[in-house]
Order: sequence, then structure tokens, then C-alpha cells
Amino acid sequence: MKKCVGILILFSFLVTVASAQKLICAQNTIKIWEGTAMTNQQKRSELTVYLPEKEKNTGISVIICPGGSYYWLDMNNEGFSVAKYLNKQGIAAFVLRYRRALYGNHHPAMIQDLQRSIQLVKENAERYDINPDKIGVMGFSAGGHLSGTAAEYFDTNFMHDLDIEPNVSLKPAFVGMIYPVVSMEDSICHKKSRKNLLGKNFSAEQAKMMSLEQNVRSDMPPVFLLHCTGDKTVNYRNSVVFDQALTEKNVNHRFLLLDENGHGGHGFGIQPNGKATGWIDEFVEWAQNNE
Repeated sequence: MKKCVGILILFSFLVTVASAQKLICAQNTIKIWEGTAMTNQQKRSELTVYLPEKEKNTGISVIICPGGSYYWLDMNNEGFSVAKYLNKQGIAAFVLRYRRALYGNHHPAMIQDLQRSIQLVKENAERYDINPDKIGVMGFSAGGHLSGTAAEYFDTNFMHDLDIEPNVSLKPAFVGMIYPVVSMEDSICHKKSRKNLLGKNFSAEQAKMMSLEQNVRSDMPPVFLLHCTGDKTVNYRNSVVFDQALTEKNVNHRFLLLDENGHGGHGFGIQPNGKATGWIDEFVEWAQNNE
């Protein structure tokens, strides 16, 4: 009899633990279009939440956009690992799985996902114990372009056609752009990203609108910009022309142009790679001073 009772207690304990684990997982992932008339495509869009220990919490948070040519997403190297590191610095992180061309999505699906994420994180700032005025975005490669788009078009509600009218500002507090795609101009364009973002039959007007260096505005949030001269994937001149445009408009920004080749030139995330080592710490310090 005692043996049966013991088995029942153990079983109940295991069920409770399993339920708790499921609850934790559910709390850590947000389906950003849930509660709306979302399509099957929108069901893929989600935020994975990483919160720092309460004792370390600075109130600062970052929505992270991994790269992948607007076709796939480097979720681990440019998403989850970055979020975990930021948590150690007291910064909350939200890793965005946004729509992309792999599933037939093009502009404005990507920026809709990011703007929706900004809206939700701001609206739930108290729940996550973060400051709604200290929510930034950062992205890598094509994700860097997406972050830059949010910085330049923060007063354009790309969700309007989805009947979403936010009651919070969609302007990020700051923006990090790491080896980003910037221009849609043929001379320096990362053509795979352009094709996946705009489709095959894009217009000159669309290309100009998504060429970030041509749409810099003086009221943009502060920008942290990083690129390597040896980048074999996205021409480093993308960031050079963006830096020039930011300077002309007197936008508060920091530009790190590193002399790095090979794998260290692109796609390194926060992994140690020669002269690119430690850039994330410079970003953290910069973000803390540009809240």
C-alpha cells in the first residue's frame, strides 16, 4: 500500500514538474499576432523572451533580429546566444523570428513583425520589469537592415492594413546594426537580401525607400554601427555610406569599422574572432549611455 502511495506521489510530482516546464516555455515565447485575425504565415512570427536576474536588471531591453538574407534566420548565433549574453549584463532581450522569403513573404511582412514586437514589448513593459522608454532594437546582416528600417520609419504604421493601430510609439530608444545590409543600389547591394525583401519585380521607388542611406532623418534614434572591411558577404561600404548619411543629418551614432577578414568579417555574432572580439561589450556600454 505504501509503495502504491509513493508511486502516486512521485507520479504527481513528475506531472507537476512537466506542467511547470510547459508553463515556463509558454511564458517565454510570444506568438506576436495571437489575438488578431492572423494568417498561417503570421503564426510563425514569435518572440523568445530572455529576462535578466532581478538583481542585475538595468531596465534596458533589446529586440534582436537575426540575419539570414531575409530568407532564413541564424537564430542561435545571432539570436539566442546574444540574448543570453545581454542578460548577464542586466539587459532583457526578445529574439524575433520574423517572416521571410523562405515562406513566400516579402516587404512589408518583416517590418510589420518588428513593429508589432515593439508594440507588444512596450505595452507589457511592466510585466517584464523593463523601462518602456529604454527599448531598443538590434539586428545582424539583413536583420540589421530591418532594425534600420524601424529606426527610419518609426512614424509609419506598416500594420495599418492589418487593422492594428498601436497606442504606443513605434520608435526604438536606440538601434544596433551589426554588419548590416543597408543599400539597395546595385554597386554595393547584397542582391540576395534585396530579392528576398522586395521580390524579383521591385520598382525603383521601392528600392529607394529601402535604401537606408537615402532615407536618414535627423530625428532617428541613436545608432550603433559595426562592419568589417574584410566582409565577403555584405560589402562594408554599406555601413560607410550609412555612416556618412548619419553624420550629415547629425544623428547620434557610433561607427566601428574593423580590419577583419575571413569568417571574422561576417556572421560572427558575439563569438570571439580576432579584432571583432569584444564588440558586444562596447555595444552594451554604448546602449547604457544612449538610453
